[in-house]
Amino acid sequence: MRRSAILGVIGLVGSLALVAMPATAAPSAAAVAVHNPLLKEALAEEEESDSDDPAQSALCQSYLGHPNPYGNPAPNVDQIVGDTVVPVGSQAGCSAAQNETTIAVNPRNPRNIVAGANDYRLFNARENRNDSASFAYTSFDGGHSWRNVAIPGLTITAGGTGAFSWFDGSGDPVVAFGPGNTVYFASLVFSRSAPLGGQDATGIVVNVSHDGGLHWGGPHVVAMNGVNADGTPAVTHIFNDKPWFAADPSNGRVYVTWTKFTYDNDDNYLESPIMESASVDFGSHFATPVRIPPSLTGFAGGITPYDQGSNPQVGNDGKLYVAYEASVCATAACDAAGDRDATVVATSTDHGRTFRHAIVDTNYDFPDTLTAENFRLNSFPQLAYDRGNGKLTVVWSDDRNGLYDATTGASVRTNGDNVVSASGNGKSWSRPLVIGTPQDEFFSAVAARDGKVAIASYTRHYDRNGINLDFAYWAGSGTQSLSRAATQRITTVSENPQVQFLAVNPDGSEVQGVFIGDYAAVAVGNDLRIHPCWTDFRGRPGVNTPNQDIYTQSIQLKH
Repeated sequence: MRRSAILGVIGLVGSLALVAMPATAAPSAAAVAVHNPLLKEALAEEEESDSDDPAQSALCQSYLGHPNPYGNPAPNVDQIVGDTVVPVGSQAGCSAAQNETTIAVNPRNPRNIVAGANDYRLFNARENRNDSASFAYTSFDGGHSWRNVAIPGLTITAGGTGAFSWFDGSGDPVVAFGPGNTVYFASLVFSRSAPLGGQDATGIVVNVSHDGGLHWGGPHVVAMNGVNADGTPAVTHIFNDKPWFAADPSNGRVYVTWTKFTYDNDDNYLESPIMESASVDFGSHFATPVRIPPSLTGFAGGITPYDQGSNPQVGNDGKLYVAYEASVCATAACDAAGDRDATVVATSTDHGRTFRHAIVDTNYDFPDTLTAENFRLNSFPQLAYDRGNGKLTVVWSDDRNGLYDATTGASVRTNGDNVVSASGNGKSWSRPLVIGTPQDEFFSAVAARDGKVAIASYTRHYDRNGINLDFAYWAGSGTQSLSRAATQRITTVSENPQVQFLAVNPDGSEVQGVFIGDYAAVAVGNDLRIHPCWTDFRGRPGVNTPNQDIYTQSIQLKH
């Protein structure tokens, strides 16, 4: 078994010069100094949306003027309504991309479902290109039909004023239901430049709907750096990244967690602790953020603040649980032989003021991407809480069964698997089980209810010698039965993930499909129907040509 790499910050996707990249912005390559030679995983990367060089062509353009090669996707459902066509750049003529999915089911009404994604259909005249926006997709008929709406007030393209007029894009969406038809939508907002130096401006914000996702109020700020109230830039050495969200089902208490990348005055990376902020008034106001991992001050070994990928849940008793990926090291340098990455779950019994931590298992990071693929990926965990029995289930995908060169440590062939563990109290966790196929699984998601657990992820099982992807699920009564569960294919055909977003090598050669989103999603209603939500690559056959769209399907679990 190979040793896991230690979390850290590296430059932009190796030697690639990014041309068409995704919604979430993050530290620029020039500003990132490697903390330690072992620090490998790209926790955050500066992202560009679309190139304006007409000589560069995304794969989606090769389908223009020809019939969509994919057939009717039913029973898979395309959630995108009213898409636009990209007017300029390497994707000109293609339908706009959507990726990076989130989904939640109304606990009182299983036919009311709200999803979200990075959505590139809005044109940013300031940038002269399409950039990412936060969009909600709402259904009141169990997921058969969908209404699409831009979350208001976040950016210049979404009607943002004051500080929000400085932000070029938004993304990293997450949705959650509270009591009474209340729906929360958390986003990362970001600028594309820091003209005064330091990091680009970022913010963690929450919009709220009180009618099941039909209409949304303006943004409430959780954290914001790099911009003044009047919309002018300010110098910051903080970069906020990837919010996640949890709501108490019985009251207006909610929690946001995210990663706070911190740099010194020369923009050298210092740490990236997971932060948490709570609201007691349905997201109208948020308390001073609290750091979840220990500080480096007086560090004597253990969990470090070199973290990313947080995912919170609230228990029936009000306890807050937060899963995340951390580096566990003997010293702050993280250069000892036994140092490793790990999946960690933190528990708070005082509404997010203090936390205790449990290490679930070593997390064996993927290499930069899967064998023969081009898109970036991660091994961040997702957490589910079963309100029927009070049990927690955590899942992540990693490459513990991949083949690596014994001499150089280089990846020879990836074999990603879903790794799952369960707990009744957040402190003691079951021996992790590996769920998957001899091919790659990645971007795991989990949902649990009434003793039933469903894991969903991408898989290469149905195109064993190629690059095409499918989405699949595994379901059982508790985590033990998941190890015996059959792989259930959701997508009706294997699909090419290289359709949109390209990068350019130093020699000018193009690399297709460098971004498909950084995670997938699944939710379950009180009718025991699961709703997986993923980035699909077929577009809408019969209407437009292949492009990244958000898809779902309603699937009945066995009672």
